[in-house]
Amino acid sequence: MKKFLSLALAVLMLAVMLPITALAAEPSGSIERAAITHDNGILKNAVSVDLKNVNFESSVQVKLYSGDTLLTTAMLNTDKLGAGSYKYLTCCIATETADEYWSLTPWTPKDDVVPNKAVLVVDGSKLAEKTFELNADAWAALPGTVRPSSGTIVIVPDRTEDTPKTDDQKNPSTGANDVVAAAVALMAVSALGMAVLSRKK
Repeated sequence: MKKFLSLALAVLMLAVMLPITALAAEPSGSIERAAITHDNGILKNAVSVDLKNVNFESSVQVKLYSGDTLLTTAMLNTDKLGAGSYKYLTCCIATETADEYWSLTPWTPKDDVVPNKAVLVVDGSKLAEKTFELNADAWAALPGTVRPSSGTIVIVPDRTEDTPKTDDQKNPSTGANDVVAAAVALMAVSALGMAVLSRKK
């Protein structure tokens, strides 16, 4: 009888613990805040997205947006930080060299495109979204942000003088040119006549 009761108690305890275990295994996490990273009052080259109560089995991603435009996706390097539960986790989205814990999809941080939204995706499920406001001047001052003026702008001037001309463009025929040609021919004939007359004399 005692063995039966012990076995029943063990089964009951196992049944009670199963839902708790299943609940603990579910992906979780939230976004606390996002801000430009500082180090002793000096701006660094990253936006820090502070995460809380993150639990994952395979992946953690933070998508950075400006409005509806996806700028880049930061993916946690699980070789550096393995699966599990973390009360606090900071995602570093760098404007220059990526943080060793967070790899980034290719992007070009522009000084006039300021991030204002982060989305947390854990184990493939979107769990949180947070909008925020960064100081535009501080964002533009970060190392790695590209100014629009640094882009190459090609202005093509009107250079018709360098354009090769076709044969009929080299000596265009106009009414004024015809008059000049006739006058020159008339002068040549007159000069020839005068020369003939002077030789007869």
